[in-house]
Formats: sequence, structure tokens, C-alpha cells
Amino acid sequence: MQILAPLQHIVVDDGSTDETVEVLSELSRGIRHLTVIRQPNRGAGPARNAAIEAAMGRYIAFLDSDDVWRDGKLQNQITFMEEQKETFTYGDYSVVASSSGEPIGRFVTPPGLSYDQLLVRCPIGCSTAAYNQEVLGKRYMPAIRRGQDWALWLALTRGGVMAKKYPGCDVIYHKRKGSLSDKKLGKALDMYRIYTDEEKIGRFFSAYLLARHAVNVIAKKP
Repeated sequence: MQILAPLQHIVVDDGSTDETVEVLSELSRGIRHLTVIRQPNRGAGPARNAAIEAAMGRYIAFLDSDDVWRDGKLQNQITFMEEQKETFTYGDYSVVASSSGEPIGRFVTPPGLSYDQLLVRCPIGCSTAAYNQEVLGKRYMPAIRRGQDWALWLALTRGGVMAKKYPGCDVIYHKRKGSLSDKKLGKALDMYRIYTDEEKIGRFFSAYLLARHAVNVIAKKP
């Protein structure tokens, strides 16, 4: 239950083959702020971009289909952003095993992240992030299979904006074996493309940054 009701609740159906669209369509008849977007399967980036394009409110917050917001998440985060005049925030999150629901631990994020820091690590969980599109504008994710949310965080901070952590741990992340984020080689190639294609960084320095990023992941540096 979210104390702060969203202006819009946008659900993007990315080519599901079950009855998801029918259920959502029925719900939308009784929930005025629910917007349902259906598209052929294109992956997480295009699905999130469709929602970003349709978003009309001041703040955009993401929630992946297999994650959960705890009660009061929006209230806690947006209140912090309003009071502290922050335009881009994220938070800690709990990790559980998707198959069993068994707790794995809590991922504790740093208090703030600059563009340079995000170049070599990405501790921001997508379902914890929110940003002010009235200030930062509509920004979209690149059409790659992995790391597209990290590319957006880089775009949001590239001009000097500091991403800030809001207090609390309001998101539950379900970790699945065999997920896209677990496929290390493919993810590394997509990250390299973000460095070279999105950030316009030279090949050799991109390789250096990728190596530093890998070291931080191995060291589990938040």
C-alpha cells in the first residue's frame, strides 16, 4: 500500500502470452490513473521507455515486475526529494531468492553518487530510483539488453547532477538464477557499448573503466 497515490500508474506489457493484458484492461476500467501500454516483446529498455514517454507527472519512479515496493515507499522518497530539493534519488533494497522467498541480505548503497563514480560502479537498483523529469527532462534508455538503466543514470548525472540516497529500505528485489544480469560476458559487452556509444569514451579508456567496474563487482563494492 502506497500512502502517496501516484498521478499515473503506467504498466507496460512487453509481449506477454498469458492473460496479463486482459486483467490489466479490466482493472483500468475502475482505476482512473492506471494506464496500460501493450507492445511486442522488445526487452526492458524499450518497455521502460514507453512508460517514460507516457509519464506526465513531475517524478518518474520505476518498478520491475518481479520486484516489490514496501508500504510507504513513494511517500518516503518523494518527501525526501521535496524537502531536500533533490532531483534524482535511490535507496537501499532487500534481496530475496525468487524461487523460495528466502532472504539473501540487504544491499546498502552509498550516500551519494556522481557521474564519475557511476562510471566505475552501479549500486542503484532500478526499482529504487526516482527522478524529477520537470527539471532533468525526459531521458530514455538505450536499446540494449543489459545495463540500460545504468546508462540512464549516467545520462541524468552527466551534467553535474548528484544522485542522492533517500533513507530507508523500501524495495524487495527478487534474484533469479539465469537472469540477464547473471550472464556476465553479454553484460560486459553491453556495458562496453554504453561507454563507447552513449558516453563517447575512447576504446582503450572504456576497457579500463570496464575493468574497474568488474573489480568493484567482484569486491561487492556498493
